[in-house]
Amino acid sequence: MSDPTSAPSCDGRAPLVDPQLARYLAEHPAPAAAADALIRDDQGRILLVDPVYKDGWDLPGGMAEDEEPASALVREVGEELGLTVEVGRLLAVDSVPATVYGRTILAFVYAAHLPGDRPPSALLPQDGEIRSARFLPEREALELLPPLLRRRVAAALAAERGSHTAVLRDGHRPPPRRRDHYALLPAPMMAATVLVTDASGRILVLDPSYKDHLELPGGMVEADESPAQGAARELAEELGLTVPVGRLLAVDTSSAAAPRHGRALTCMIFAAPPLTPAQAGQLTFPDGEIRAAHWLSRDEASRRLPARLAARVAAGLGALATGGVIHLERGEPTALPAGLTVRERAAQARAAMVDRLAADGVLTDPDLRRALLAVRREVLLPRCYIRRPTAAGQPRAWQLLDGADPRDRDEWLAWIHDGDSVLFQHRGEPLDAAERGQIVTGGGFTGMSTGMITAVEGLQSLGLAAGDRVLESGTGPGLVTAALCEILGDTAVTTVEADPHLAEAARERLARLGHRPRVVRGDGLAGRPGERFDAILLSFAVRGLPPALLEQLADGGRLLAPITTGAVGWPARAMVRRTGDTLDAVLRPVISGHRPGLGVELVTAPDRMPDGPVTVRPSRLAPPEDAGFWLAVGHLLPGLVRVAGAEGLSLYAPAEESCAIVHSDGGSWVVEGSGPRNIWAEVESVHARWIQAGRPGHYRLDLTDPAVQRVDGGAGAHALTWRLPGQFAPAAVAS
Repeated sequence: MSDPTSAPSCDGRAPLVDPQLARYLAEHPAPAAAADALIRDDQGRILLVDPVYKDGWDLPGGMAEDEEPASALVREVGEELGLTVEVGRLLAVDSVPATVYGRTILAFVYAAHLPGDRPPSALLPQDGEIRSARFLPEREALELLPPLLRRRVAAALAAERGSHTAVLRDGHRPPPRRRDHYALLPAPMMAATVLVTDASGRILVLDPSYKDHLELPGGMVEADESPAQGAARELAEELGLTVPVGRLLAVDTSSAAAPRHGRALTCMIFAAPPLTPAQAGQLTFPDGEIRAAHWLSRDEASRRLPARLAARVAAGLGALATGGVIHLERGEPTALPAGLTVRERAAQARAAMVDRLAADGVLTDPDLRRALLAVRREVLLPRCYIRRPTAAGQPRAWQLLDGADPRDRDEWLAWIHDGDSVLFQHRGEPLDAAERGQIVTGGGFTGMSTGMITAVEGLQSLGLAAGDRVLESGTGPGLVTAALCEILGDTAVTTVEADPHLAEAARERLARLGHRPRVVRGDGLAGRPGERFDAILLSFAVRGLPPALLEQLADGGRLLAPITTGAVGWPARAMVRRTGDTLDAVLRPVISGHRPGLGVELVTAPDRMPDGPVTVRPSRLAPPEDAGFWLAVGHLLPGLVRVAGAEGLSLYAPAEESCAIVHSDGGSWVVEGSGPRNIWAEVESVHARWIQAGRPGHYRLDLTDPAVQRVDGGAGAHALTWRLPGQFAPAAVAS
């Protein structure tokens, strides 16, 4: 290594600084420096590593040597994970005083990116430094980090969503001056587009050199501009065009989850006076960003522009015609034009719901997409209950909306097309008996639709094909029934509903849609004795698989059932396949599913805990994030209510008036317990058994004897096992 005091220049020709100054700087005491990487995979999850040399999870990176922080980052990630990353922008700088570690540390957090040819699965943790590396959702990743690093990473995430670099001291943002406070507030990206037309009504579109599609005139608004000023500047830069920017026509907004840039985006669409032939003939491309400009008719612009931009053109032209301003969300109108019928408005809301499911990667089957677009939810859910705010300490309250009442219509249409589960029956009431606007409290709902994510995942997993005969257990409002009819035809579908009001309403409303499946009133656990079905779908959760339904599976048939312990635990789904006389079954945890008691039990459990003595002790493990583990806990430790938060995890056993709260305390985990049941010790015991079993993420179901349903995960003597109840006493089935 050369003498650092000589301070050579970058090209080695001559010193850049005085040698005496270089010698002084080389000997001057300086803070230590560390550089960490915020790396995301293609799902937006964050990479954490578990270092060998210290407790707790961390970001990839480490201490700088005699090098720039970005160079240290590249070196450390290469040493730890065998990757060469691309270093992006600086997200956070945290100065940690010497009182914390004995020496002042400057900690840098950079955005870093995996090479395009290296998938996340290519990570190679080095045995000497890293135990494991995992990509985790933001919230889960933050929960695993020690407090100081959690604060630093949270600030870096906020900076990533904004346009600033977080400057911290010991993980905290120093109080800024008022002007700095407002300058650093997080804000969406702002774009401004101009709808430029000519005297004949044609629309000006541009062919930019830096994109692979046509664009509208305009661009990003700079920090010191109003949107209209930014639009005018962009016209001058792109086209050499100096014209007054007119009124606002439309605003298109989207959250950070929608654009590919990772930040929320607001685009304002402005009017401009129609260009004269002379102005149109004088367009130039002074900054080289634009290759060509085209004048297109409205129809041609709609065909050639990307759908999002075509929607902005349509909104702008509509606003010019009506004199209003139109709000778009991800290119979809949020305020529907006056004059549309309820059916037309519902069709637009339904299409938007289906598009969201497809955009989120949930809906992939084209036949199911077609079916969902055809099922008129407003006919099957003419009324619904919606949550209303209540004062602190008061019971939860819901209000009944009636879609036939103009006062409720907008809120009702939005709610039934939101995609979540919809409440529509309270305590077994006849569906049309309750008075519009009535308030009910404390739960007691007996009719609710299946959430769309759960329904779509379930229907797609069944692999339905032409000729299949399907049994649906639990008709509810008939939404899944109608989709099955659209896919397979009415004669292929049998649906069983125990509630006489729901069965009759579903029969009548499905007929209004032109569907006449066989609607059976009776116990869904009994199905149709003596018949055989290629697919059986349960629309409610059960503790064990009903033997009667297993018996009704045809050779090659599939049965899908949500499985519950009866408490608020991790939801699970069982898939059973019959081959001859053999039943093969798997139990898997799912993110979206049926959670009995979710709501009342979940919310009131903390309020029912005793105020008695609290024991505090170190925890042997950080709260696990593995769904397969929590699925086992739900069955092996019945009666627990699990509440995960940013600062840790709370577990409640309401029946025993016990609780355990696990939280981080300076890099280690502490558990606070109260009540007679030592909940966290039980959890630690199950975790040890789960580790010995090989960390199973799903479980086998042995249905050799349907009355004794054995669940096991792992192999050999350490397999984790329990049983599901297999005895049911279904009521008689009446058609």
